[in-house]
Amino acid sequence: MSYFITTHVAPPWEIPFKHMEIGVEGYIPAKGEGIAAGSIISRLLDMETAFGGLRGVMAINSVIDKLPEDEAIFVGSYRLMLSQEIQDNWISPVMQENKIISPAVLAENWQEIIAVELPADIDLLIPAPRLLPDTILGQYSRVHHLDDLLLAVGCAIRAGLILPLSLPRMLESNTLIPYGNFASNKKIRFDFNERLWWCVQDFYKRYYIPRVGYQRRVIDFVFERVASMAIMQMVVNKQLRCKSARSVWVSLDGTYEQGH
Repeated sequence: MSYFITTHVAPPWEIPFKHMEIGVEGYIPAKGEGIAAGSIISRLLDMETAFGGLRGVMAINSVIDKLPEDEAIFVGSYRLMLSQEIQDNWISPVMQENKIISPAVLAENWQEIIAVELPADIDLLIPAPRLLPDTILGQYSRVHHLDDLLLAVGCAIRAGLILPLSLPRMLESNTLIPYGNFASNKKIRFDFNERLWWCVQDFYKRYYIPRVGYQRRVIDFVFERVASMAIMQMVVNKQLRCKSARSVWVSLDGTYEQGH
């Protein structure tokens, strides 16, 4: 198992299991503890806040490229991880709620809480999907700029990350895999990261125009939706054995806050 923690700061609490830090937004992990995204991609891209955690995908690939094909790859952040609460039912109401724990609970009970191994009977472990009040298309148009989603989808089609014939049904779905994340073997994760990063760069070069009122992490937001659709397509088309896990959120004050 290889576990990668993407972070823009030195983690404010100890991550008690074996892992490698992936530093983004200019953060450089201590020698031997991780790798900075800016050493793999250009510093300009590493400092571009619009990418969010996406800046780390190629740093992760630079490490896992040398690992065996069946190596289990987990990716989280210093405060967001997959739990050991795992179900076949993707849309269980309980699973859709993040499990919020304190750093003390993480330190004392992580072995009972955090998933660090893939169950033997599955290929993919995903964050429990959220059920949106309407559709992927409708929800994005209400809270973000709809043109970004449509343009990002075009990038994903060009990269082969999403097949055009499956797109109408997925845009009409009310199911979102949050954070665009999953745990899998190295082969699945490496290929997914390569295609995802190609899409992200394509969008950035062609369409990203910062302006007044524009969301600070727009590329991160839009590709969360793209990645969600791509993951669901991958599960169906490749007939992968997939289960969902409740997400764990580590918090100092017991609240969930959007952020890096």
